[in-house]
Amino acid sequence: MFNPKVLKVLAEKYSSTFKKLNQVETILNQRFAHVEKTIRAIILSVASGEPMLMVGPPGTGKSRLIRSFCGLTGLLDEDEPGRGHPDYFEYLLTPFTEPGELFGFYDIRSAVEEKELKRMENDMMQHAKVVYLDEVFNGSSAILNSLLAFINERIFHDRNVRKPVAMECLFAATNFIPESPELKAIYDRFLIRSYLENIEATPEKIGNLLQKGWRETYSLHPRYQDFLKILDELASFRETVKNITAKGHLIPEENSDFYKGLTQFVHHCRQYELSEMSNRRLVKMVFVMMVDRLYKAACNDEYKQEKDIKMENAQLELLPLYFLDRQDEEAERQLLSSLVY
Repeated sequence: MFNPKVLKVLAEKYSSTFKKLNQVETILNQRFAHVEKTIRAIILSVASGEPMLMVGPPGTGKSRLIRSFCGLTGLLDEDEPGRGHPDYFEYLLTPFTEPGELFGFYDIRSAVEEKELKRMENDMMQHAKVVYLDEVFNGSSAILNSLLAFINERIFHDRNVRKPVAMECLFAATNFIPESPELKAIYDRFLIRSYLENIEATPEKIGNLLQKGWRETYSLHPRYQDFLKILDELASFRETVKNITAKGHLIPEENSDFYKGLTQFVHHCRQYELSEMSNRRLVKMVFVMMVDRLYKAACNDEYKQEKDIKMENAQLELLPLYFLDRQDEEAERQLLSSLVY
């Protein structure tokens, strides 16, 4: 699907970054019980820069997972949660949340004294590298309208002025999947979705949860210096992808066997009403699949071998895991069994 020699070069160039990201994934799996799929979703979201949504009831660890990732990468102090960081913004949305709570209120004094209306925007959402919005679909229409451009175009409309935002990662959480048309537009912007549930009531799983959950809740957390620059390194990776794409070196091939499995998957998703698979989502999904292939190739040192790195049909298995609009385990099994390998 992509030039395998170019993929090999990318995997080698950013092998150190991906291996550090893999260390973060390993640590998170050591700290949390039975959420491996969601942790991998976080890793793919961070590497690709695509927004991620966690869906699950209260108490399943959604917020804790994000804060733990941010703690590992130096964006907040897990043992002193009140200490802020300019690169991290977190907010719980309600129907009464005002845009100023996210983007900064206007300074009335400047309007009176300087005859100019200025926004007090220090440490607000548009300046953060990582944004976490809890109960994202509870926001008012004004909030949700602002988020559409914020998520997809990475811009903030401030009184008809288009301003670029600093955001590199956007995480969100919700207790429900939206059904109304106005909320579905926001829902569609979250490319990666992961579903969490309360743990199954077996002695083994409950015991594992209590061991890890107890340490996570009542113990201090170590700090890691190795991961402090990982977001900047991943931003460099994405910029490199843009540059080599602009030069024509990383363009999907016109004909590829990879398209057969992808086409069948899209057809079945629409047939089972699991997702409409919009054009925008299809393009971005393939980018995440490419990132997944590079991540695995770098972590397994495949770039050191003689063979080039090719996209594999195994990447199609990401589709029922992270890209559907609703959960349906039986339909997901049928999808996986129908994929062309």
